[in-house]
Formats: sequence, C-alpha cells, structure tokens
Amino acid sequence: MTNGPFRITTAQAKVGYVVGATVVEVLLALLLFALGVPDVAVPFLAAVGLVAMVVVGVRVFRGDDEPVAPPRAWWRMTARPFAGFLLAAYFVADGVLARSSVSGGFDAAGTVVMLLVAAAYLGSSVTLLVLRSQGRAPAGAFRTGGAASRG
Repeated sequence: MTNGPFRITTAQAKVGYVVGATVVEVLLALLLFALGVPDVAVPFLAAVGLVAMVVVGVRVFRGDDEPVAPPRAWWRMTARPFAGFLLAAYFVADGVLARSSVSGGFDAAGTVVMLLVAAAYLGSSVTLLVLRSQGRAPAGAFRTGGAASRG
C-alpha cells in the first residue's frame, strides 16, 4: 500500500503509460466497430477515450522538479514547456492528418477534440515559459521546503 497519491515519475513508466494508452485507444476503436457502432461515430468516441487517458496522465505524471504529493495546478499539462510543445504538435498532427482521412460529421468532432487537447498543451507550455521569464515558479513547481511564494 502507498501512503500518498498514485504518481508516475520515471521516464520508463511514462513511456509505458503512453504506449498503453495508444493500444487501449486502438482496442477501443476495434471493440466499437465489433459492437456495430456506426463507422462515423467510432473516431469521435475513440478520441473521447483518448482525452480521458490524457486527463489521467496529466494528473498523475510528475517531473523531476515537481513535488509528488500535491495535485498539479489545473492548467499544467507537463513538467516542462518543451514536452508540452511536442505533445501539442502530436495532437495537431493526429487531428489534422490522421483523423482527416475518415469522412463524416463525428470525425470532424474527433478532429476538434484533438485540436482542443493540442491547445491545452500549448497553453500550458506558454504559461510555463511566461512564469519562467518572470522569475516565478508555477504553483507547486519545485520542492522548496515551504518557502514563501513571490507575488
């Protein structure tokens, strides 16, 4: 049993989570097709499933400089800006390139969902950069033994 909340802190575990989430998304899509869900609805429903996995990942992943116990700030998607920019690019590519190959209204909705996820990663990274440029740390960003925050 653990005393604190579940957190993913190692690079290997993070890669495992991302690979696992991708496999689950593909399996979810195959299951939906097998259950007879209309073909136009499957990409959207798979995108919604992926968003759920992103939300869980964002809440449990932690960087080396982040405290493990407290929850992340609501806007924070990654530990560092560069990771957020890479993930934003991935979700733009997923939304624009991969999902545009399937036609239908629900696919358009799936594309919008992926672009919204990309926007969240982009916004998080820009916020981290702005705070860094101002010399301010994001809330709960560093293990500082209770130092007062600079306002």
